[in-house]
Amino acid sequence: MGLAMFHRIAAVSLALLAAGPAFAGYAASTIMTGLNNPRGLAFGGDGALYVAEGGFLDPGGTGPTTIIRGVEYRFGETGSISRYDGGSQARIVNGLPSLSSTVTGETAGPQDIVFGADGTGYVVTGLGADPAVRIGALGSAPAARNLGSVLRFTGGGAPASVADVSAYEGANNPAGGPVDSNPYHVARLSDGFLVTDAGANALLRVGDDGSVGLVASFPGRDIGGGFPSDSVETGIAIGPDGNYYVAELTGFPFTPGAARVYQVTPGGAVSVFGTGFTNITDIAFGADGSLYVLELDADGLLGPGTDGALIRLAADGTRSTIFSRGLVTPTGLEIGADGSFYITNFSAAAGIGEVVRISMVPEPASWAMLIAGFGMVGGALRRRRADSLGFTAATAAR
Repeated sequence: MGLAMFHRIAAVSLALLAAGPAFAGYAASTIMTGLNNPRGLAFGGDGALYVAEGGFLDPGGTGPTTIIRGVEYRFGETGSISRYDGGSQARIVNGLPSLSSTVTGETAGPQDIVFGADGTGYVVTGLGADPAVRIGALGSAPAARNLGSVLRFTGGGAPASVADVSAYEGANNPAGGPVDSNPYHVARLSDGFLVTDAGANALLRVGDDGSVGLVASFPGRDIGGGFPSDSVETGIAIGPDGNYYVAELTGFPFTPGAARVYQVTPGGAVSVFGTGFTNITDIAFGADGSLYVLELDADGLLGPGTDGALIRLAADGTRSTIFSRGLVTPTGLEIGADGSFYITNFSAAAGIGEVVRISMVPEPASWAMLIAGFGMVGGALRRRRADSLGFTAATAAR
C-alpha cells in the first residue's frame, strides 16, 4: 500500500471516530415494573433513580371519604417512593398520603420528586380538591393534611412537612373559579421550589421556610369547545436562560394541538414559548438546549388512540417526535447523564406502572464502517511494519 493511500484510509477512520456512529432512531426498554400510579421521577446525588408513586385504592381501607365532583374518594396512606440503582428496584418510603376514587380507582398522592444540592429529597403530593376537605371531611385522618404539600424525605425516617402548597389556593384562588388545588410537578431553586398547581392553574414559589407565593396564574381560554377551558399547569423546567418554562395539559375538551409551553420570567411576566402540543404532562431541557415535551395522549384524551409522545423542540424552533409507540398515560420525564430519557408509563393504574428508558440506537452500517476502517488501518500498519523489517508475508512463506 502506498503512503498516500495509507494516509487517506487513516484520515477517513479518524473522521468516523470523531463523528461517532449515525443513529437510526430510539428504542425503549423497561427498567422498573409493578409501580402504583408512578408520576414524577428524578436522579439523586447517589446516581440512583427515584420515582414518586401516587398510591392505590385499598379495597379494605377504612379511611374517611369525601365527595369530589360527584364521586366518592377515600383517604389512604398508600403512596410511596421507589428507588432504582444498578438493575435493582426497591420501595424505600411507604405510607405517604393518597386520595382515591372508590369508583374508578383514580388516585392523587406523591406526584413528583426533586433533590437539593445537599442530597436531601423532596416530594410534592397532589390533592385534586378544595383544600378545605383536608380538615373537613377528611379531618379524622391527621395525615390528610399532608396532601397538597411539599414533604422532605430520607431513606430511613418519616417524611416531614416543608410547606402546605394547597393552602395558597384556598386563601387566594388566583385564577378565579371554583377553589381547587392539585400540586403536580416541582423544580428546585437555591432557596426553595417552583411548583405547578394543576388545579389552581398557577405557578407557585415555595420557600424552604414554608412560605408560598404566586409567580404567575394562567387564565382559561376557548380551545374549541365554545367556553373557557382551564389551562391545567403540569410540567415545570428551569431553562438555560434562567427563565421558568411551564407546560399545560388543557382542560375539557382536551383539543389536540391546543396545549402550550409558557416562558415565565422570575418576575412573573408570561409569554407563549411553544404551541401546537397536546395534553402535556412534563417537560425537560436537554444538554443541547432543546426542550423535550411529554404528551399524555398524542391525539387528545378524547381521541381514539392511546399513545402519548415525546417531542423535541429544538432551539431553532424545529420539532420532531422522538418516541410514541407504547407510551400509555406517561406523566414523568427525566433526562439522564447519558442522554437517555426516563419516563413513567401506565401512570394512571395501580400495580402495572413502569419506568421506561428511551435511548438512541446506532445505525448497524455506521458501526460496520467504523470497524472496517480501523481494520484497514491496522492491516496497513502491520504491512508497513513488515516492509520496514525487510520482509513481506510472501518472503516469510519461502
